[in-house]
Amino acid sequence: MNKKFFIPSDLKRIRQAVDEIIILLRGLHADESDTFDIRLCLEEALINAIKYGNKFDKNLDVLVECSCSENKISISVQDKGKGFDYSKIPDPTKEENLLVGHGRGVFLIKHLMDELRFNEKGNRLTMTKYLKRKIFKRV
Repeated sequence: MNKKFFIPSDLKRIRQAVDEIIILLRGLHADESDTFDIRLCLEEALINAIKYGNKFDKNLDVLVECSCSENKISISVQDKGKGFDYSKIPDPTKEENLLVGHGRGVFLIKHLMDELRFNEKGNRLTMTKYLKRKIFKRV
């Protein structure tokens, strides 16, 4: 199952975009912990794309592409910005970064998702999660 859509660079539109992906996950009977991780990571990716990539320019949109199967979901988020060097993201767990009020989004995505890739330009990330399935109990 694949889904592709664009959202404008408006933080108010993030919830609607995330809800579209959550509907897919519900159809797959994804585990609640996986759903939570994916929601958080997608929100972070979209915030970064809107804020840092498109610099809040509402004339620029963000592309969201989702590919899912029974046991895996991959989501790509691409902005229209110039990109960045993802290898130079500071480690937020280092002492000098602990009190910095930003810079944890990619760190969270990297640790909550099973795979994280960036395109060479640095304006598109693709995150993958291998899904656990809900276990239905008979009553």
